[in-house]
Amino acid sequence: MQTGTSLLFNLVLLIGGIWVLVMLAWNLRLHYLNALYLKAIPWVVLEIVPPRDVFKSPEAMELVLNSLHGGGFGNWYERYWKGELAQYYSLEIASIEGRVRFFVRFHKKFRKVFEAQFYAQYPQAQVMEAEDYTKGVPEYTKGGSINLFGYTLSLNSKKDESYPIKTYVDYGLDRAIGSLDEEQRIDPLTPLLETMGSIGIGEQIWVQYIIRQDVKRHSIKKKKDGKEIEEQGKSWKEKSREAIAKIKESANTKDDDGKVTQGRLTKGEQQLIDAIERHRNKQGFDTGIRCVYVADKEHFSGDTITAFTSMFRQFNSEDMNNFAMEGLTKIDVPWNDLRGVVVDKKKEGMLKAYKGRAFFYKGFDFSDISRWFSHPEKLGANGTLFSTEELATLFHLPGRVAETPTVTRIEATKGEPPANLPI
Repeated sequence: MQTGTSLLFNLVLLIGGIWVLVMLAWNLRLHYLNALYLKAIPWVVLEIVPPRDVFKSPEAMELVLNSLHGGGFGNWYERYWKGELAQYYSLEIASIEGRVRFFVRFHKKFRKVFEAQFYAQYPQAQVMEAEDYTKGVPEYTKGGSINLFGYTLSLNSKKDESYPIKTYVDYGLDRAIGSLDEEQRIDPLTPLLETMGSIGIGEQIWVQYIIRQDVKRHSIKKKKDGKEIEEQGKSWKEKSREAIAKIKESANTKDDDGKVTQGRLTKGEQQLIDAIERHRNKQGFDTGIRCVYVADKEHFSGDTITAFTSMFRQFNSEDMNNFAMEGLTKIDVPWNDLRGVVVDKKKEGMLKAYKGRAFFYKGFDFSDISRWFSHPEKLGANGTLFSTEELATLFHLPGRVAETPTVTRIEATKGEPPANLPI
């Protein structure tokens, strides 16, 4: 006969086994529903053709991006029963053999909203449906016809995510429009476009910003009952408030008796606080940045890689924030890839991820047992938080200050017919 202890143990074991099976079935079901949801999305790729002259600052693009700040996570029924996911969008700059073009990709239901907001800001530009340019490049294989180099970008992990990068406002481009001649303005996007426009036959450079409405995923520290506790699930604006408090606190001094005297902020600290405040008053997007240089093997150039890995430096600031490259398709030392397969797998994965615009949702893999027990929303990346000002700095229609001759533009100016024409 079984003792009471053994019966209890068996009961606990049974309940635990049932719970594991239920959790496994629930996660697999969600993975399946998420896959169906993503597969059913009718994506549309639109090409944006800038006019010959752009007389607006990147602030105009901020207003356009505001129209995409939606489609976030729905209620529990939509997320967990129907398997719906937060909408995401892709802003892309592609150079095909030196011809630089601008694209956006999203669910087709957002097309009318986007076009209405876009033409309101850029009436002389053109938006048209286009074929996905990535389809012209074959998948990467070790013995294939192409070679590639790629990386992703995130913010410096040693700095608070609330610290912004250097934007068009910091370069004075918001004030320069209408007050300076074109050649006197500084557009931080110009070095990136120049690099992309300098490549030749058989070469391509792609830059991709995958964005979605910001998620409350941040943690902040608070004091409660004399103890410091960490609260999860806070917005980036609450995180920004904490960052400002830390900067102010660092200027304070404490005497031998423990009395705190409020310190005086330096000019740099005050400017940093002003920048954080400016950004937290705008919409935020979780963002994934992926960059790929791909070329026919006979045209693949190490010199291009050098410029390709340096084209974001103008957005860095020692006082605020700076970019860090991750996921490079290379190895640091030879013994990290003795079988010669690691780099090839990185290249293959980088190209597939770019073509599929995969970032926030990793997908399911039967060979990875850990995914069987993980919620689908926990598997993908969170990305980096950018305000609309930062995104508009990285993606906007350049004026004549960007004299890159290979940027595709509308040569003729569109105009309205005279109002007094006879009918």
